[in-house]
Amino acid sequence: MTRLATYSSLLMSLLAGTVMAAEPALAPTGQLRAAYIVANLAQARRDPATGVVSGVVADVTRELGRRAGVPTAIAPLATAADVLEAVRSGSADIGFVAPNPQRTGTVLYSQTYVLVQQSALVRVDSKVQSVRDLDHATQAVGVNTDDSVGVWLQERLGASRVRATPDYTLREAVQWLTDGTVIAFAGNRQRLAANTRDATGLRLLRDNFYGVPQAIAVPLGQSDRLKWINAALDDMRASGFLADSVLRSGVDGLDVAPAEPRAR
Repeated sequence: MTRLATYSSLLMSLLAGTVMAAEPALAPTGQLRAAYIVANLAQARRDPATGVVSGVVADVTRELGRRAGVPTAIAPLATAADVLEAVRSGSADIGFVAPNPQRTGTVLYSQTYVLVQQSALVRVDSKVQSVRDLDHATQAVGVNTDDSVGVWLQERLGASRVRATPDYTLREAVQWLTDGTVIAFAGNRQRLAANTRDATGLRLLRDNFYGVPQAIAVPLGQSDRLKWINAALDDMRASGFLADSVLRSGVDGLDVAPAEPRAR
């Protein structure tokens, strides 16, 4: 190879971004297999016609694969429990979930890379104007089964209680709000807005309860994989990759998480 060709190759690599050496610890089968929650539209969207997955989860997975020099596969699974089981059993190398207290002890979690803001739907004639108004509500607040906001609300609601449904299409949520079974239905802003777009008589509160941390799960014992992923996420945050991905996603209430101090 000529010196000019060598310089050209180096320049192209620099323009493409940092490419880490092939990392077998990340993808032991030679393909990086990722899993995410299909109903979590803040994570990703799957085109029903083509099966192509897009969104922040897809961007991060493909960037990790690019850096490791391996192809990627992204599997949409029904629930967070399914994602964690896929990681624990080894059918997925990484899984995208919120590391709430009920999901610890079976996998290792990366640093937080984005925050998914949680709000609530109410009826248009409801007196509830802010999530703070629900602190003293006496009626039930609806959530989806296995949703992180449900755990958060159970720990903080006063006189009210949480009522859960496994129906992530939110058809049951709309019915509960319409007939007064619940005073509000909580969840991530994107899912609440997208899945009730055709419903009438409802409104989404303008503010949020909190931002649910999103992390990448890896199997227990895979500390090398976790360290590699955390280093890559540090670089994606610093370079603006995560911010660009969030912007392209168009998701309502999705923010890049601040950097976390970690022991080196």
